[in-house]
Amino acid sequence: MQFDVFIKGIEIDLVCLNEDIISESNWYNWFNDADVTKFMQKHYYPNTKSMQLSFYKNSIENNLSKLQCGIYHKESDTLIGVISFNNINFINRNCEIAVIIGERKAQNLNILLEAHKLMIKHGFETLNMTKICGGSVIKEIDLLFCRALGYRSEGILKNHVYKNGQYMDVFLFAISIDKYLEVRNNWFK
Repeated sequence: MQFDVFIKGIEIDLVCLNEDIISESNWYNWFNDADVTKFMQKHYYPNTKSMQLSFYKNSIENNLSKLQCGIYHKESDTLIGVISFNNINFINRNCEIAVIIGERKAQNLNILLEAHKLMIKHGFETLNMTKICGGSVIKEIDLLFCRALGYRSEGILKNHVYKNGQYMDVFLFAISIDKYLEVRNNWFK
């Protein structure tokens, strides 16, 4: 599979997505895996390659309010996940970040953090954002991102998501341009 690198990293690159990647990768099937999506708002309905292709054509391709990249693991020469900015707002200069590391063998903290760092850097230094927001149903992810990336906790949406047979809180976090400028020099040493 041929990958066009959009943002070069150390262990991973963020790559451009296209129809060939959808056809040749396991991307669509990550959302059929109950364990991979255990803490995501996914796995409510089955997913197929044709549905993933339709999502690409209707929601990613030529959509200026969304930027989605594949996460390419250099050592294994594999697409292991995707990361995105959603609801990009060029007036208020903010967006939401989301990620999935779908390949189980690549699910580790270093890859997750590097993907976030590369995307956040692009958001602030290229897209001119002033704030990048995210959320998780796992309190420990909120705490980790605050400690490791400079996010700050911004609140809790109580009983906001129905997942795993229960209503779960969503822990909101965000990083501002000021905080990013303070922490970025420690990211890529």
